[in-house]
Amino acid sequence: MRRNEAGADLPLRQPDISAACFGNFHRYRKVWRWTNMHPFYRGTTVMFMVTPVAPAERYSAGSIFSCNSINHILRSQFDSWNGRELNDAFGPPFIQIIYNTIEGLINMARNVKRNKDECAELMEKIHQVLYAIINLHLKSEVVGSLPPAILHDLGKFMETLHKIYAFIDAQQEGNKIKQLFRNNEMQTLLKNCHEGLKQAMHIFYITTQPAVFNDIGEMKKGTKAMHEQLLQLIQTLSDTSTSSDGSSVYLGADDSRNSSNSFSMLPSKPKIFHGRESELDSIMKILTQQSPRIAILGGGGMGKTSLARTVLHHPDTSAKFEHRFFVSAETASTSIELAALIGLHIGLSPGEDLTKPIVQHFSRKPFCLLILDNLETVWEPMQSRGEIEEFLSLLTDVEHLAVIITMRGAERPAKVHWTRPFLLPLGPLSDTAAQQTILDITDNLYEMEDIDQLLKFTDNLPLAVNLIAHLVDYEGLHNVLARWETEKTSLLSIGYDRKSNLDASIKLSLSSPRITSDSKELLSLLSILPDGLSDAELVQSNLPLPNILSCKTALLATSLAYQDSNRRLRSLMPVREHIQKFLPLSLDLVQCLCKMFYSLLELYQKYDGEQLGPVIHQITLNLANLHEVLKQGLYTCAPNLGATICTILSLNSFYRLTGRGLTALMECIQPMLCGLDDGQVEIRFITEVLRSHNYCPALDRRQLITQAIQSFEHINYPLLESGTYFLRYTLDVTQPMHFYNKALKLANMCADSYQQCGILIQIALLKWSTGDYCTAQVHATEAQRRTHFSANLYQEAGALWVGSQCSRSLGCFQQSIDQLKRSRTILGICGLVGGALDNRITFSQGEIHHLKSEYAQARSIYSQIVEGNSSGQNAHTSALSLLNIAQIDTICGDTRDVYHKLNQARNLYSSHSFPIGLIYCSLIEADIKLEEGNFDVAMVEFQRCLRSAWGTDSEIESLCLEKLANIRAWPTSKMPNRWPVIYCGHAYKLKEKLALHKALIFLGDDFITNEDEETAANLYTVALEGLTHMDIHWSRAQCMIRLGDLAEGQGHTSKAISFWMAARPLFEQAMQAKDVAQIDARLSVIEKAQQKALPTFLMPLISYGLRNISTQGH
Repeated sequence: MRRNEAGADLPLRQPDISAACFGNFHRYRKVWRWTNMHPFYRGTTVMFMVTPVAPAERYSAGSIFSCNSINHILRSQFDSWNGRELNDAFGPPFIQIIYNTIEGLINMARNVKRNKDECAELMEKIHQVLYAIINLHLKSEVVGSLPPAILHDLGKFMETLHKIYAFIDAQQEGNKIKQLFRNNEMQTLLKNCHEGLKQAMHIFYITTQPAVFNDIGEMKKGTKAMHEQLLQLIQTLSDTSTSSDGSSVYLGADDSRNSSNSFSMLPSKPKIFHGRESELDSIMKILTQQSPRIAILGGGGMGKTSLARTVLHHPDTSAKFEHRFFVSAETASTSIELAALIGLHIGLSPGEDLTKPIVQHFSRKPFCLLILDNLETVWEPMQSRGEIEEFLSLLTDVEHLAVIITMRGAERPAKVHWTRPFLLPLGPLSDTAAQQTILDITDNLYEMEDIDQLLKFTDNLPLAVNLIAHLVDYEGLHNVLARWETEKTSLLSIGYDRKSNLDASIKLSLSSPRITSDSKELLSLLSILPDGLSDAELVQSNLPLPNILSCKTALLATSLAYQDSNRRLRSLMPVREHIQKFLPLSLDLVQCLCKMFYSLLELYQKYDGEQLGPVIHQITLNLANLHEVLKQGLYTCAPNLGATICTILSLNSFYRLTGRGLTALMECIQPMLCGLDDGQVEIRFITEVLRSHNYCPALDRRQLITQAIQSFEHINYPLLESGTYFLRYTLDVTQPMHFYNKALKLANMCADSYQQCGILIQIALLKWSTGDYCTAQVHATEAQRRTHFSANLYQEAGALWVGSQCSRSLGCFQQSIDQLKRSRTILGICGLVGGALDNRITFSQGEIHHLKSEYAQARSIYSQIVEGNSSGQNAHTSALSLLNIAQIDTICGDTRDVYHKLNQARNLYSSHSFPIGLIYCSLIEADIKLEEGNFDVAMVEFQRCLRSAWGTDSEIESLCLEKLANIRAWPTSKMPNRWPVIYCGHAYKLKEKLALHKALIFLGDDFITNEDEETAANLYTVALEGLTHMDIHWSRAQCMIRLGDLAEGQGHTSKAISFWMAARPLFEQAMQAKDVAQIDARLSVIEKAQQKALPTFLMPLISYGLRNISTQGH
């Protein structure tokens, strides 16, 4: 204790709480408290590491560890954890979500009102796992990359954190009665939290390697050392990635966009390039012309790609074309997949078919160069040739887009006006160019006579020259010539064509002492992998090859393999073809790869969208590999046929969710199922086919559903899918309800909480769409409660969104807004901001502004949705936004572009076979016709839409009835007075507050026509009170105008003026300039009349004339 000069006690210096960021600080005790502490230190727990504390005492009732102190310490350790640095460096899955969740936990911990000791214990245990996760990344065999099995464990830890989030969130509620009713649920949730943490600590080796330090100094030292190690590693990887292979990374044409949206890796410029000077000059001359279209043709191994890469990096090319893209088409098999590859490179979001968005993207950009390499892969098959040529034709219609393709063979694709003069197919190198190539590779160590003798074996084929030159570089020219003498005799009998020379070169490389049997095994595996393998995949696939990275080095040294711009180990196609012919492939290697790919696909399916960018990227890089590997095991008597089919179904799910269409392997499954006799696999196949309905328009889905229900009634997934199918495609709401109820019963029997919540959400959506809002709200609330306590945050966000839809339809706009905000907060924790559900939340916010007649805000949100949906992935939301924009423009009197937007929406709905959407289009078109004064057409269309949607879509019903009931919008001869009554009854039945109050206005108008002004005034007054409570601007203003007219007609001019003046800003807020002008005109007339002191009895006549002008409208 320190004392001042007067002998008074001084407070101790505040300790560095952040020093306790590492280790089990709760194990130590000896604490001094000062009741009269300086205000700066009051409430702070000061700790000294002196004596161990028994576990039972750690969180006893009198424990010193308040949740705030734990929060303070965890905040300090969290800041030192470097989760964001780890995410920025490696981009590993789940790290950003874990980071977000812990940050949310720290913020919530300040408001905990109950179970503080339990919350403190949970939060204290978390940090032990955090450092173990960093250690995993630092100590993995491939630094920064974890195998799929560990990624699954990280996903489980993320789920545990979400459960802890749900538990601590519940402790902020101070209502003891609610807590009493939830006690069992909370105890179960707490137990699950502890079990999840215990499992994570065991999996991440915390129990065997405890992060306990003897004192605070050691804690600080350990934390600092780990931080520096991480930063050093990040810097090392950054330097390596920047300098490797001279590759450059193109981050997309729009610098304002996130670089992760673009995947355009420009390959490096060839370092050794001889013999193509004339072809290069020809191409550069053609590129100076308007709209150049160039095809580089030639046989395999002729150097077509090298020539294209040289053109790509030519100074004149860089000067002319602001944007350059190099896309390898080797992994594509259809035009949709080729479009997806190009979209990936230029930064478009995934979509069902990116053909049109790509053309639109290039049309908006300045001069661009697009090189499509190895286009023959996708063009050669006759079944895809037509669509590829059509796609090329669309691309070449963009005048300022230069297109270069490389293709094996001598034939150019049709439907393209290729620029003259045509480039001749590439031939072998000249002797001089071949000699110079060997001299550059072998460092000019040999006599020209020996080099010429060596070149006779290659026929100057660029690939053969390159292979044999590298072989000479490592083994010496004379050794290679000697070996050739012993092996060439069998080849002389069939001549020296290019194929035989290439095979000879490859065989010479294979006979090198560097190539072991394991190296040959790896090469045989690479022969079926067009995409090659990364170092991480080589190690994490657990191939039965010892020293696999040494095998990789041997293949690189002999040029039997190479590393592409993504640092993936690959073999050239001619080498792969040779190896497939002469070296048999071991099925054990194929099975190992199959298991790894299946684990990645399952990881994507289980945690869809939850910050799985690296996993999606890895799967995308292996799409062609997946096809080739799975084809190896797709035959009737294959030993693991069921597992192979399941992997294909997972791959198709990935294709579907990322907008790539269907994988061609799906067509091969049906014949295999007959002999498999595995009901689980068959039902998975049927379910995946039903989910892929957009891509199979000719498929008989009803037959599949019937087959699934009859044969596998005990499996609930097809029932859920079939319910969705009937809801969307037949508009028969009785059948999906039957299926959902059956599915819910089965899910309850097997205690599947995930499935239960999913079905409850679907039931709520179905009830909401049919107008049973209260029942829908009950189901949505129950789904939210279950998802909250099962810590399924994504489903909880979905349940909140459905609940917000119900609240909005019931007129509870503020409650709906609150639910949408919470839903978006949860999506942020999940890492799903910007996804499909987030898109729907944004649209719902726009709808609330729309209903409140805040048209400027609503239109801005709708436009944002349309602009952000260039890939077409959220077609329904985008189409609805277009329709709402058209409706708002019509309401506000701007009809210049409404038909264009209407046609855009109709095309979207037609292409996605969405009949309800087409009814919406007809409804909006009828509204436009009404505004234009085409009453007969509008009346017929409104009634037709009403009949089509009756009993299936309550929103369309309400919109149609609202338009028909608004008697002021129609000529008297066209309007029977039954519609306001029907609208009122419909709104009352559905409990739609907004519709009910609008109906009161229309009923008041009807009473006005029957000269019952007193009843009309009462109806307007009731409507105004309700609309004011809901804050609906335009309808409130309309009520005020009507009440002002009645007051003015009764001689109460000042009262009428006050109503009109109150209505004016509401009309302005609703962008109703015409109504504002009419109010100004009325007030001006009254003011002039008052100035001229006109007789009072004339004022009602003047006002009646103005009202007549404003109400006739048309």
